[in-house]
Amino acid sequence: MSNTQYLDSLNELQHESVCSTEGPNLIIAGAGTGKTRVLTTRVAHIVETKLAFPSQVLCVTFTNKAAREMADRVQQLVNQSMDRIPWIGTFHSIGAKIIRNHSEVLGLKSSFTILDKDDQLSLIKQIIKAENLDQSQFSPKLIQSKIDQWKNKALNPDDIKAENIDNLIDEKSLTIYKIYQQRLFEINCLDFGDLLLQCINLFKRDDILKRYASNFKYIHVDEYQDTNAAQYIWLKHLASIHLNICCVGDDDQSIYSWRGAEVDNMLKFEKEFENAKIIRLKQNYRSTNNILQSASSLISYNEMRLGKELISDQGTGEPIYLHLVNSSRDEANLVAQEILDYKKDNPDLNNISILVRAVFQSREIEESLIKYSIPYRIIGGIRFYERAEIKDAVSYLRLVYESQDDVAFERALTIPKRGIGEKSFNHILSLANRNKISLYQASKNMIDTDELTKKISGSLKSFIGVIDRGRSMVENVPFYDILKVLLDESGYMNMLKNDKNVSAQTKIENIKELIVAMQDYNSIEEFLEHISLVTAVDENNVDNKVSIMTLHAAKGLEYDFVFLPGWEEGLFPHQKTIDESGNKGIEEERRLAYVGITRAKKKINIITSMTRRFQNNWMPSLQSRFIDELDQEIIKTINHASDHLNSFQEPHFDEYNQDYGLKPKKISFQNNEVSSYRTVVDMEIENVRDINDDLILQIGQTVEHKKFGVGTIQDIDGTKAIVDFDKHGKKKLISDFLKPC
Repeated sequence: MSNTQYLDSLNELQHESVCSTEGPNLIIAGAGTGKTRVLTTRVAHIVETKLAFPSQVLCVTFTNKAAREMADRVQQLVNQSMDRIPWIGTFHSIGAKIIRNHSEVLGLKSSFTILDKDDQLSLIKQIIKAENLDQSQFSPKLIQSKIDQWKNKALNPDDIKAENIDNLIDEKSLTIYKIYQQRLFEINCLDFGDLLLQCINLFKRDDILKRYASNFKYIHVDEYQDTNAAQYIWLKHLASIHLNICCVGDDDQSIYSWRGAEVDNMLKFEKEFENAKIIRLKQNYRSTNNILQSASSLISYNEMRLGKELISDQGTGEPIYLHLVNSSRDEANLVAQEILDYKKDNPDLNNISILVRAVFQSREIEESLIKYSIPYRIIGGIRFYERAEIKDAVSYLRLVYESQDDVAFERALTIPKRGIGEKSFNHILSLANRNKISLYQASKNMIDTDELTKKISGSLKSFIGVIDRGRSMVENVPFYDILKVLLDESGYMNMLKNDKNVSAQTKIENIKELIVAMQDYNSIEEFLEHISLVTAVDENNVDNKVSIMTLHAAKGLEYDFVFLPGWEEGLFPHQKTIDESGNKGIEEERRLAYVGITRAKKKINIITSMTRRFQNNWMPSLQSRFIDELDQEIIKTINHASDHLNSFQEPHFDEYNQDYGLKPKKISFQNNEVSSYRTVVDMEIENVRDINDDLILQIGQTVEHKKFGVGTIQDIDGTKAIVDFDKHGKKKLISDFLKPC
């Protein structure tokens, strides 16, 4: 093999990316364009052509798996006797390596320990307690999140200015941050955020910065669109002497802002690095042209992007299938039926994925797959009924059904924490074992004795009171409503609401979906039997399975056949993202949709439901704006919806929709398959005409909406107007609910 034979298999733009070794280079690598191949070949090329020794090349990634794969692929390309690249790794692993070399400068021993999230939280709790602060007012997890945010921005406690602190929570968080950092160094520990922050602090010393910036002649960065401010500053320091930095990424796949990622790092590359060269990889090796055309049409609506064009030699391919269904239950059944049809000619289920925006969506889909005996796996998560929050909630229900259930009792008693520690629980357990009674009965017997402290007895009495209250309601109250009472009065829902972790909102959504699921069963017994059978399904070690995952978890993966269910306003784009981030949030949601579409190699099924059940009510849905942004010429729409909604309760709106009562109006189709459609949600006109009957709205007019505030009309479509709200971004609303300013 000649020294550069590895270049022969590259296309023209890939070849240019590999051989353009000098100066700042930004390689915009769209989905399926061979990003990893370019990056590893580039590193190999630099070493093989002796532009640098292996120890003078730095290559940073986001995961250990990606780092290992990169190192292996580089080794395969270069002379096998050559040393492995020592500086290939994650940002944090490289940062730790540098800090250990200079730990004494920071006042640490080289044997410092790296705390994980749980250890970090425990230390914060200790500080809150020592400062005599109320944890219910100053949530440890919220403070942990604040500290992480500051570290992601490379801010030491002394870097945070008083004028940037505008509330008591931030003020106390900063105080705790200062104490927390002091305590970390006292116990010779760092957390993950420190692995970059303390590196940056080290780089403030010219001698240390010069050592590394001089050594690293060539720097490579994978998934550059996902870097945060600290990672960006860290990279700029290291590239400050040679300026040979090559960043590879796709701004259209920047979907992790909630983890601190800043797509601006990629967008401002040309401004930050003088004489930067931009190379756009166009050749997609994964998807058909129809799939790429749909993705390109959608993402073109984003303003914050560098822009690129993707082409494919995989042929035109099938159209994008758009399915209209009556309900989320019909959606789940449709997915199962489509998989069964696909399986007739394509037995490999590993080629199929179902990508959801929110975890709770998987519940009905899972049950439908089980119903039709379709094996599946959950990627990046666990099955719905096996999730911790679902098991927690069900444990309360099991106690109402059978108070002798010791396993359920222990779980419910300990979550949320009630001040009943291991020692006290062992007292209860010992009494139960001696007298051969249940933990529930043993607890009842101990409440009025002096075996436990007054505080612990009070907590135990309160807990048993909640369970007894639930049992007293069985004859007269639906069992799903009993669970609501149990979770509220036990403090479980408050625990989740006060948890500022990103996953807490997902857990709340899952609990709500659990309560929705319960309404399909006539009794506690029937429901508990159902979930026991679901969780005990024999998998038979089948490796041939459909994959279910969130859109966030799907990044980097690819499948022949992709389902994208739940394309409705409020669900996708998600209302919480819109409310919190406005147009910026919508753009990130659109990038998430782009990621979903570009996972598909051959076929896509997008599904939109006319109604979806939230919190015991059927809610009419508005079709996602993203559907209108696809190339309508290559969409094949299939209407599965009936002409009536007899099976549904009377719907009304909640936080996922607009704030007025509507009835879904069915669309008239001349035949079962048409080229395009819009889901229309209308109201009884006579009920609203007296609001502003003679109002004539105009494009550019400033208007006010009761919920969304002030905005400007961008477009008018019949009785609806598209309004760009100052705080909530663009929304399509019925004009009767807009008031001129």
